[in-house]
Amino acid sequence: MKKIIILLILIIAVACRNSQQNNKADAPLEEQVPLNEDIISEEIPQKNTPEINLDYQAFIENKNDTTNINRKELYKIFKYDEFSEREGYYQIPYYGCPYKGNKLGNANVILIPKTKRFDTYAITSKCNDNEPCWEKVRQEISSLSIEEINKHFNAVIFIIDKKYLEYTPDLETSYNPKYPYKEDAYVLENGKWSIRKTYTVTDEIEQEIHRLQDRHIDSLVEKYRFRE
Repeated sequence: MKKIIILLILIIAVACRNSQQNNKADAPLEEQVPLNEDIISEEIPQKNTPEINLDYQAFIENKNDTTNINRKELYKIFKYDEFSEREGYYQIPYYGCPYKGNKLGNANVILIPKTKRFDTYAITSKCNDNEPCWEKVRQEISSLSIEEINKHFNAVIFIIDKKYLEYTPDLETSYNPKYPYKEDAYVLENGKWSIRKTYTVTDEIEQEIHRLQDRHIDSLVEKYRFRE
């Protein structure tokens, strides 16, 4: 009988020891013995590791240049073609057409209304699909003086300098850029011009840069547009 009791005690002891080992293996890492810190630093990436730049910010230089600006030519660009209405702003299509007298280069011209008179949302409600109504608005914008433009609008103009352009008579636009090229974002805010950004554009990232420029336009529209 004593032999049986001793045997049972040994079996229970072995089972308990195995249970403790299993529980230790299942325990959270912080409850286990810490790993050597040198091993951690070699095998686990640190939090300050630079992330991949998905937005191509390395190709965008933020500025606030108010000196190297040909204001006379910038204002003249507003007169080179007719503006088309967009959601929240007006735009000259086809990059301003340098052959019409634009001396600065390809220009993507955006006017952002800051008064009710040219608010695109109010005019859309009024004109809807009435083309003569919209044509009257376009002609009114074309007739504005510099003082009136500054009163009713802020603006952003993306310009590719002529030195980056080549003549392409067989394409939709007669002047197109050679890669790589730089594009400056000129901002007109309350009558004052400044260069806010310079984009460096290659063939591989051109579409992504254009998307970033669209986001920049949207941010300016949100900042400047007229509100009741």
